[in-house]
Amino acid sequence: MSPSYQAETRISLDDVHYAPLAPGERELKILGDVRGKRVLELACGAAQNAIAVSKRGARAAALDISALQLSQARRLIAEEGVQVDLLRGDMEHLGMFRDECFDVLMSSFGWEFVPDLAACFLECQRVLRPGGLLVVCTVHPLAAFEWGEDDGALLVTDYFNPPVEVWGEEGGRGEGRAMTFFHTLEEMFALLTSSGFAVDRIVEPYPCAPEQIGEGAAPGPPYSGAYWESQYERFRRVPFAIVYVGHKA
Repeated sequence: MSPSYQAETRISLDDVHYAPLAPGERELKILGDVRGKRVLELACGAAQNAIAVSKRGARAAALDISALQLSQARRLIAEEGVQVDLLRGDMEHLGMFRDECFDVLMSSFGWEFVPDLAACFLECQRVLRPGGLLVVCTVHPLAAFEWGEDDGALLVTDYFNPPVEVWGEEGGRGEGRAMTFFHTLEEMFALLTSSGFAVDRIVEPYPCAPEQIGEGAAPGPPYSGAYWESQYERFRRVPFAIVYVGHKA
């Protein structure tokens, strides 16, 4: 799905994104000063966030399981003239990195695709230095449920047993399909703390003002596109994303 995703989604190379149509790092200040820090972006896609933190002085690395996404990343890195180390791999298995080698681990919309999130968090704990920052930006559990256009309300059927969503493009060989695993807030908190992290705060990003939405709007959100703009009314009432900000305890 990489070519169509990258073509249809507007993603900033100068500001870290945390939610569709919402403000990024410039306003939310989740990462803080990253100058001189070793930062790893997991499930990086085309590494837009890694490029953005590299411009802010970080020593950035980026990992993704998709060769197509990484080819897009190589093109953008060359165009922007920055240094980002790219690796192909699985978030659950970070054996290519030694213990305690990163100051910051982050991912924007990668965690929800991991079948064994507990294994992933344990690996994150291993490669983070003591006190290192973990930023888990993922889909909100309420995003699992349908929005009722007629009522302007969310149709929550069973919050405690969210569905596994299968979505994406149809392909002749089953290509272009993906699964999203939703987790309740309680479950995510338990997974993080049992993996050796302290949760410092939780952010539910609110969308930018209407006049900032749309191609050409300035200053626009760092993550947008026609599909997301069609969801603006929903995002104004129900959060799509949630960010768990924690550190290695």
